[in-house]
Amino acid sequence: MKFEVVGIDYDNRINNFMVSARADYEWYLEKTQGSEENLAIQRDIIKGSKPYKNLRADLKIGCILPTIVLAVRNIDASVTNNYSENDGFITASRDDLDTLQNAIANTTPANVDIVDGLQRTNALRQTLMELNDEERSIFLQRSLRLEIWINIAFFPLAYRMLLLNAGQRPMSMKHQIDILSGGLAEDLQDLPGIEIIRLKDHKRRVRPGQFHLSTLAQAFQAWMQRSPNVDRTNLVVETMVVDEALESLGIDLTDNDGNQRDGFRQFVDWLLQLDRALGEDQNRFFGNDTVVLGFAAAIGFAHKNETLQDRLPSAMTKMIDNANTDQENPLGVITFDQIRRSVDTKRSNVGEATRGLVFRAVREYIMQDGTTPMAECWTQAASMM
Repeated sequence: MKFEVVGIDYDNRINNFMVSARADYEWYLEKTQGSEENLAIQRDIIKGSKPYKNLRADLKIGCILPTIVLAVRNIDASVTNNYSENDGFITASRDDLDTLQNAIANTTPANVDIVDGLQRTNALRQTLMELNDEERSIFLQRSLRLEIWINIAFFPLAYRMLLLNAGQRPMSMKHQIDILSGGLAEDLQDLPGIEIIRLKDHKRRVRPGQFHLSTLAQAFQAWMQRSPNVDRTNLVVETMVVDEALESLGIDLTDNDGNQRDGFRQFVDWLLQLDRALGEDQNRFFGNDTVVLGFAAAIGFAHKNETLQDRLPSAMTKMIDNANTDQENPLGVITFDQIRRSVDTKRSNVGEATRGLVFRAVREYIMQDGTTPMAECWTQAASMM
């Protein structure tokens, strides 16, 4: 078993020293055995959740866990008296760090509380149970990082724990993707002909190839969830969508060819080619967010469907070719406009109806491997409204 103290810091808000440390899984699991029950105010362990199923799979591969926070009681920490509480960056001697290391190493599980990392600890234990003897030996030697609050009283401990967990309310997928949108822009900005408009640019789309970053972020969500419309105010539905997206991302991340990243980039590349084919005369078609989201959902659906994924590249090639050669009604845009204008605004939400129309029409085109013109696909999709 391995355990190493690498530094100490002082928190002036809760008036306590914190030790930074590293340990292998074997040391950590032994020291925290039963500590899940030490704090009655801890959250219940989540069981059977897809995110934690994915985490266990990642642990088997050898992922690095985010730092786990512990509280350890009843240890001799007198060496901390050698350091000023006002020192913003404490440089402790190796001898003092070794003293703390030995004191913490000799503590018992009864004196250890998991402040932040209950679910990760449970995932470690469940993963260990799923391994054979040889795999367990390798698994237990892996390292994780620890924050250890030494001799912390209950009330500052409770404050610290509630502060850590305050941000762990379910976050909508839209919120998560909005946070990641900067990285999404960087990943797409080298595609030929694209111009990504950010909120701070205060610009509007005036030509093909220009897309607002917010539209692309929403398109990524639609592409992942394979549906143009999801009731995001329904927590159960939102949780199912996030679980599905996590599972999808996890599966694709295991592919050596970077399938997930390249799949969405391919969609955006097709979108750009179609946008250019329509030209400035039909600039408003893909300038409509509902159209982009419908396309994204349909292509995401086909990308992850065993039956349709082989037809997808050839169907999209045909769609782009037809859009470039059809001068009268490229992509059946005239037919689309006629159908959209016929939507009864008193009975239907126009945005949802349009996204659904686009999704069904594009999906039908792919199912037919591009053998049915888009104008006919719009009509077929409208019959399902």
